[in-house]
Amino acid sequence: MADTKPRMAKVERLENDYTRQLDRQQAAAHHHRWLGRRRFRRAARIIAIFAVFTLILGVQLVRTNASLHKVDQQVVTSKQQLAKTKKTNADLKLQVKQLNDQDYLAQLIRSKYYYSKSNETIYSLPGDHANDVTAK
Repeated sequence: MADTKPRMAKVERLENDYTRQLDRQQAAAHHHRWLGRRRFRRAARIIAIFAVFTLILGVQLVRTNASLHKVDQQVVTSKQQLAKTKKTNADLKLQVKQLNDQDYLAQLIRSKYYYSKSNETIYSLPGDHANDVTAK
């Protein structure tokens, strides 16, 4: 008994319609599982590629949005500077126009530099510190 070897079963496979049908069913089930796994892997790859493209395009969208916001801020700042510059330009044009007017120029010279006409006396009062004719 010490020298017992496992015996091979002497079972032979029957070759009939039933066993062939079972083989076809098993082969079809195996093929169906293999095809399902193949489709699942293909779908996972497609979804991964789509996710990568979505991520890249999302990053581009966020960067573009941030850049747009920055440009909008620059436009607002530039518009404010333009309005300020236009106002300054209008003031300077008015000043040039006034300086070309002889009456205004005479009044400005008389008030700023205490220039007087002939036979005219100028009195300087303590509360009178106007640097400009228009400041009175």
